[in-house]
Amino acid sequence: MGESEVQSVLDGRINYAQCWEDIVVLRSALQIKKGERVLSICSAGDNSFALGLDGASEVVCIDLSAPQLALAELKWRALHKWGKEGLHTLLGLNDAGRRVFLYHQIREEFSETTRLWWDHNEEIIREGILDSGRFEKYLGMFRNRVLPLIHRRKTVDKLASLHSLEEQREFYEKTWNSRRWKTLFRVFFSQTMMAKMGRSPEQFRFAKEPISKMVAGRAKHAMTEIPIASNPYLQWILNGEYRAISDAHPYLNEESIKLFQEKKPKMTFVHSGIVEYLERCPDDSFDAFNFSNIFEYLSEEDCEQIFELVYRKAKDGARLAYWNLMVPRSRPESMKDKFLPQTERAEALHLQDRAFFYSKFYLDIVDKSS
Repeated sequence: MGESEVQSVLDGRINYAQCWEDIVVLRSALQIKKGERVLSICSAGDNSFALGLDGASEVVCIDLSAPQLALAELKWRALHKWGKEGLHTLLGLNDAGRRVFLYHQIREEFSETTRLWWDHNEEIIREGILDSGRFEKYLGMFRNRVLPLIHRRKTVDKLASLHSLEEQREFYEKTWNSRRWKTLFRVFFSQTMMAKMGRSPEQFRFAKEPISKMVAGRAKHAMTEIPIASNPYLQWILNGEYRAISDAHPYLNEESIKLFQEKKPKMTFVHSGIVEYLERCPDDSFDAFNFSNIFEYLSEEDCEQIFELVYRKAKDGARLAYWNLMVPRSRPESMKDKFLPQTERAEALHLQDRAFFYSKFYLDIVDKSS
């Protein structure tokens, strides 16, 4: 690795320490079968791991960010090395004392890039990995600085402890949905604040409409139509922790960890852009694609190029899942006979989406019959 490559890695940062696309929605959409091959945006790795748990023979975890890949590889190696207790400790879900010690026990098993990045960022391990991403810090600022201006801690705890949708709806209307909540929530989750502190400014390059109203509506849906007891995303936003770790992301669950260790699904970590990688792949290589919300970062022309490549590299019947936040991006009209949108199913899944930061969910099926 040359000096410029080393510096490029060290200059990077973790944007997402956790995946904020609902894994239940993704798994239900893609329906991974035993032996299938999946191309998945890596991000924090959580969702890619779950697709491996569903039976994929290989999940190719791809990302432009070396730190995101380093994070995912750290989680993956730790999961297999120690199981639940060691993994939870390393990630910051248990006592802090042994975190860096555990890292040094496993660092020699990492790729050169991953080892280099974590050697340079041990402080993140010491402070707690799952709260270290730019987006998690943004949510932490909301939780610690903005939310106390709206509601007392006992009010927040009350909402988080409710057990039925009827209770949630009544509490939201009578107690939670105050004028101060409406105003400060929309200010904090505005495009200006998100671009400044929460997400990459590049994501907003093609955005034309304000997003605060949409996010507020989705937050209301999450608080009134989805049980909070089973929503780890909302639990983390409100309290910075999961009510029950075993009910959060699958890779944190003891039973799932044992399955990972038994099945040993292949995870391949690839540092590359989608176009560059797909151009190197043989045709008919993949059965499913998890593309997170990457299309929002791209022009319509660039999106069309990716769809064309996906069509060539996908097997007939392959599934493609992705989200939109602000920028409307979906299958190009020029490819309407090659990608069949599963609109009703996607809309039904979006209503179940526990992470409320996306305005739309898409599921397309590749059709090569023509």
